[in-house]
Amino acid sequence: MTETPPPLQQLHADALAADTETAWMQFYQTLAGTSLIVPLTEGAGETAKPQLVDHDGLTAVQAYAGMDLFASAVRVPTDYAELDGAQLCGLLEGQATPLLVQLEGAGMPLLIDTKAQEWISSTFGAEVTRRATEGVSVAAPELPDLTLMQALGQAVGALGADCPEAWLVTLSGAEVEPELVLVLGLSDQAARMEAEIAETVTRSIQAVTEQRFAVACPDRGSALMASARKHGIGIGGDG
Repeated sequence: MTETPPPLQQLHADALAADTETAWMQFYQTLAGTSLIVPLTEGAGETAKPQLVDHDGLTAVQAYAGMDLFASAVRVPTDYAELDGAQLCGLLEGQATPLLVQLEGAGMPLLIDTKAQEWISSTFGAEVTRRATEGVSVAAPELPDLTLMQALGQAVGALGADCPEAWLVTLSGAEVEPELVLVLGLSDQAARMEAEIAETVTRSIQAVTEQRFAVACPDRGSALMASARKHGIGIGGDG
């Protein structure tokens, strides 16, 4: 059964306690994909700007980790923008303004300085791609470098029984440039969370490679899965 991922505030507490690269990477990866609510100044459309707040003498952009938290914090109707963490950090690049994120249940908000913003944006900011699989051909890929293979194995391994098989293939077609695709054979239970799983896996791979990369989650009885079993490189699972 698919477990609910730990909440952002728990990952932050774990990272503070452990203070290891792995713990901080997991937290920042989750933050990059978390929907952040940013209150806006008066003004509409392109003229609106994020509200700024004072934090220990620093002027920062305010953000809330979720709509419920934002709704409970504002006293009057307020315009807002909703962006994931990686997008927001990318938009703030070059503005020399830190980001102040209020986490659910946390007393002190999280201050993300400009260097951390740039790192989050560049590491996790690539577009998440879920490959449509009609009208494409499946072929064996060139063997990726060891770092990417290790990241693939860790990402698939973290899914456990929710992903009994996973295959790395190259997909191409008349209007599709060849690209690496990780074909995930999800369990029936996990298939209900296909979009979330595809995004999490894709972001974890983007952290270690700039190579074109996508994730596909077809039915395990589909023609794509059969071709992936025939031509692909097995990654974790039973593959």
